[in-house]
Amino acid sequence: MNGGIDTGMTVESVQVVSQDLDDNAPEQVEYRFAKSVSDVGDPGSFQLSGFATNASVTAQSAQIKSGDTNTVLTEYAPGTDVEAFTVAITDSQAVENESGRTNLPNTVELQGGEGGVSGTDAPRLESARSNDTLDQVTYTFDRNLKEDGGGADASKFGLYTRDGRAIDGQSIVTSNDDTVTVQFDSQVGDGVRQFAKADAVSDTRGVKNAPTSTGEDTTGPNLASISGLVGKTQFDYKFDEPVTAEDAKKFTVYTADGKAIQGDSMVQPSPDTIRVAYPEIQNYGDQISLAAVDEGAAESSDGSATPNAVGDQSVGGDRSGSLTSGPDLTGSSVDSETGQVRLDFDEKIDDSKEYDKAGFQLVTSAGDRIEARDVVEVDENSVVVSFNRASAEASDSVTIKSNAVQDEQGNGNLLSNRGLGGGDTTAPAPDQPGQSDQDGLEEQAPATQQSDEQDDLNRDNDQNDQDNNLDDNQNDSNQDNDRTDQNNQHNDRDNDGPN
Repeated sequence: MNGGIDTGMTVESVQVVSQDLDDNAPEQVEYRFAKSVSDVGDPGSFQLSGFATNASVTAQSAQIKSGDTNTVLTEYAPGTDVEAFTVAITDSQAVENESGRTNLPNTVELQGGEGGVSGTDAPRLESARSNDTLDQVTYTFDRNLKEDGGGADASKFGLYTRDGRAIDGQSIVTSNDDTVTVQFDSQVGDGVRQFAKADAVSDTRGVKNAPTSTGEDTTGPNLASISGLVGKTQFDYKFDEPVTAEDAKKFTVYTADGKAIQGDSMVQPSPDTIRVAYPEIQNYGDQISLAAVDEGAAESSDGSATPNAVGDQSVGGDRSGSLTSGPDLTGSSVDSETGQVRLDFDEKIDDSKEYDKAGFQLVTSAGDRIEARDVVEVDENSVVVSFNRASAEASDSVTIKSNAVQDEQGNGNLLSNRGLGGGDTTAPAPDQPGQSDQDGLEEQAPATQQSDEQDDLNRDNDQNDQDNNLDDNQNDSNQDNDRTDQNNQHNDRDNDGPN
């Protein structure tokens, strides 16, 4: 597939068409293109990504759909929970038309997928059902779990009696889809509240759960409420009775993509409230979406020293409307007087980092690729990049490679393309409809450009010959990420915390 790019061959939509996690058949997803497809390239050019951008999977086969040459039917390994992903990525040279020209790459929303995250991407316990006769409890989560319960740990499941005494599970009986059934020695009938400690299960993409409980309150301390952000790094945990606390690490907050951050220090502004500081979130405290208390984070101060129940609450800092945890490209505009292009994202970009100009390219209507000359500035949610002026005038869209920019949590963007709108790059531009950009292009300038601009463009051409391949960039970033295990998000839990 070396025939250049057809800029009109864009992905119109991607749809989940078949998923059954209980059989041995592959899961199917259809990619529909704006033009007829004559040939399909490497199946690895078709990928799905979750809200957490390091959770991705590649197709194992891809072929033109029978009776519909605009659609490519892809198959993912049996048991892949394709509905748990939020976006579909199509690399360059995924398909070609009858002239041998290939598609523009892009990332689009996965229809039939998760559709974004409300709160945190970490699995949460929704309900529990007890069987007093068998001394078993079935725990139901808000999403499918990894096969065989995602390595479910019985010792991290339990129940509380009315007086706040915790009873831990003994063994896993069964696990299927979004449920885990746990065997207890006895006293299931005495339970009034059921819990799952942190890391009790993993979902199908490897994201581990936050500590959660469900049921009635006990007579011990119960988490009553959690304040909004206090200052830039602190949250207030209010209990339903006076408490004492000694270990800030047992108070944990979660980002929207499920990353856990333990408390660093604490003070007690009132008898029933613990204020915990998290210095790590200095630059993104407003994006914290969930706060939780481990068992024993606090104790009754009435002399009984009864430990608190596991609990969690949303704190409002979610990324509702965003499809990934990294910066999503929402629009772009070009200033034809300067050749500068402004890229607008859905969150603040980390301006403390230096970004490689090779991560940004323009695409002309002829399908030629123009490499950036320089990353000029980062301004809140925007990045300004400079190109040759004549080339910028001749271009239709802009592409950013995966991980070209990062947010303040260190999350990178996914491969993306947007059409160029005219305008002043000193101010954010409105969202533009997406096209796409590609690789392996030969840079060409308009025949009408002035001679001094031709010299500049020739230098761009020399630079373009050395350009990094977009597919290599995206594939490298996703290598080994199929069924990504995000266990590293809890590595900072020390041995003093509950298990």
